[in-house]
Amino acid sequence: MKTIVKIAAGACLIMSVQAIAQIGCDRTCLEGHMTTYYNALNANMPNVVPLAANAKISDNNNLVSLRDAFWADAEEVVYRWDIANPRLGDVAGEAVIRNSDGSYTMIAVRLKVADNAITEVEVVRANQGDADRLWGPERLVDHPLSVNLNKSIRIADRDSYYRLIAAAESYWRAFQTNGTEEYHQADLLYDTLRFENGLQTTGLMVDGSFRSAPDGFDTGRFIGRNLWDRRYPVVDEERGIVLSMVRFGLKDGMESQSVATSNDRLVAEFFQVKNGMIQEVHAVLYNLPDAVPSVWEAEYGPGRGGW
Repeated sequence: MKTIVKIAAGACLIMSVQAIAQIGCDRTCLEGHMTTYYNALNANMPNVVPLAANAKISDNNNLVSLRDAFWADAEEVVYRWDIANPRLGDVAGEAVIRNSDGSYTMIAVRLKVADNAITEVEVVRANQGDADRLWGPERLVDHPLSVNLNKSIRIADRDSYYRLIAAAESYWRAFQTNGTEEYHQADLLYDTLRFENGLQTTGLMVDGSFRSAPDGFDTGRFIGRNLWDRRYPVVDEERGIVLSMVRFGLKDGMESQSVATSNDRLVAEFFQVKNGMIQEVHAVLYNLPDAVPSVWEAEYGPGRGGW
């Protein structure tokens, strides 16, 4: 029996190595590409990024050249963490960029790598005011990075690729059904931390106050919200983190019930999951009208304005 298990484990390892070989880039390599990207951004030198021919690049849902995704005032990465899926050549992360005037820019970057070249670049970035009152990168910069975001989970405790997506999907299902008879609770811990453009909105706050993560859904605070063009482009089983890209809007015939549902948005949302439960959420949000079509193909979910 032990021999069979060893053979099976060896076969899995061989398949994993073969998959990485086909992509040509392991975790260290993928994170290296992300470092190259940020260094090029801060130096305003897009030509040093190893782009594949015909690479697809978007900045806040606009198809652009890499030069147009950069900005001249970017100076230094002062907060950063990455996730990766070496089997598929995917890497993404959240960062805070300090600009030359001392201001901050929140950014989420996704890269796809094949044959040691970047074939896709997807950027969601926000400055103060780009998502209304959701702004607080200083909180991220001034406090230590959560251990949930940069540690490897031991293999026996890791959630599967699909269970990570299921946890994220439970969050969106709760968002779309909250305040209705169809409400289904999200796989959220009571003390889950959530940060939106760096602003902490749930969990134990720096001032000692506490906000329950499930409370907003349980009380129907986001009723009427439609979430469309959902994608899960990077799933990191080793870290237990999944990136979801989503558009926020209102369902047809609904009126905004609060500030939280008053604007259409483009969102890059990271869910850190352990044993099927969401422990931490980070999002970079940018106001984007529903009428603007998405430049990346949706994987799942209703269309714009749907239920």
